[in-house]
Amino acid sequence: MAGSNVAWTAALLSWVLAVPLWYVSRFLVSVAHEGGHALLAVLLFRPLKSVRLVGAGGSAAVAVEKTPWLLAIIVLLAGYLGPSMFGLAGAWMLLHEHTEGVLWGSLAFLVLMLITVRGFFGWLLVPGLIVLVWMMATKVEGPVQELYTYMWVWLLLIGGVQRMLVLVAQRTYAVEGNEVGVLREKTLVPSEIWAFLFLLGTIAALVYGGALLLRNA
Repeated sequence: MAGSNVAWTAALLSWVLAVPLWYVSRFLVSVAHEGGHALLAVLLFRPLKSVRLVGAGGSAAVAVEKTPWLLAIIVLLAGYLGPSMFGLAGAWMLLHEHTEGVLWGSLAFLVLMLITVRGFFGWLLVPGLIVLVWMMATKVEGPVQELYTYMWVWLLLIGGVQRMLVLVAQRTYAVEGNEVGVLREKTLVPSEIWAFLFLLGTIAALVYGGALLLRNA
């Protein structure tokens, strides 16, 4: 399958997964969302207690030790932008023909998530993703593996935007205890502005990441 066909086919299939089938793919995006929090917490040397995924609504939470004001804001920002960040990293790797690197990197990340994940739903979802990505990396070869990898990256990029569109449409950002609300409390910046910035950031990531994926198309 030519590179052009792979990129466009993967984009279409991932759009179907991320938009019409959002009720399913939202759980996958939740893993990347909470993974963004967890990754930034670890990179900032903040003790990570646990990652809890909740089946109802695909909501989740990361528990870290008490974090200074600025570091707490950075960790919070990495949530809704998490899927897009991982998608951009994957797009860059695919641009440089590191297809297997995307899969093995995703597998390593999921294994680390498995160490900290808590809750029955998380114990089902994360191991299931580990098996799925492992099969993609070891049992599938050639054009089919390339297609699945492109779909994975597209899903992260498109899913990041879809998650924000749902949040804005349902005004979830105004719900008490929401991450956007926590950012409002810590920065005094209205929740509506934070929601708009997150939406803008995910759209920018989709446009730039998509351009990388389609560069050779």
